[in-house]
Amino acid sequence: MKKGIFSVFISVFILIITDACSNNKNSTTESEIEQSEQYIKTQQGTILDPNKPKAMALMMRQMASNADSMKSILLSGKSIDSLRFPFIRFYLAEPTDPSVLEPLFYENARLFQHDYKNIFIEKNNQIIAFNTMVGKCINCHENYCNGPLKRIKKLLIESK
Repeated sequence: MKKGIFSVFISVFILIITDACSNNKNSTTESEIEQSEQYIKTQQGTILDPNKPKAMALMMRQMASNADSMKSILLSGKSIDSLRFPFIRFYLAEPTDPSVLEPLFYENARLFQHDYKNIFIEKNNQIIAFNTMVGKCINCHENYCNGPLKRIKKLLIESK
């Protein structure tokens, strides 16, 4: 009798734990969905991006945010490192407009990657290397997706 009650108790306990774990999994997924909604700052405040952005657009936004941080650090006289700002392989992600995936796009991405890595090699000339990298962004965005050009041009660091 004791074995039967113990077996039932263990079975109920396992069911409760399994159910609790599966409920946490669903709530985490919902939480992740809420956190992944993208917001764009405008002069009027923060608005929800009505276009479900593609992976490449999200990566580009992260790269712009990283570049803003890099610019601030460089302007404060400190150097930046690749551990804090690893290269994001945006060119492997799905773009908003698939027609951009042509040889010139990939060549621009290759040149950008070269100049991005050069920032961390040129420890004594990081501002120059940073501006060269931003120049690659400008060149590419003049051909593809020119919407963020104004924001990208603001990344340039004026020489003193």
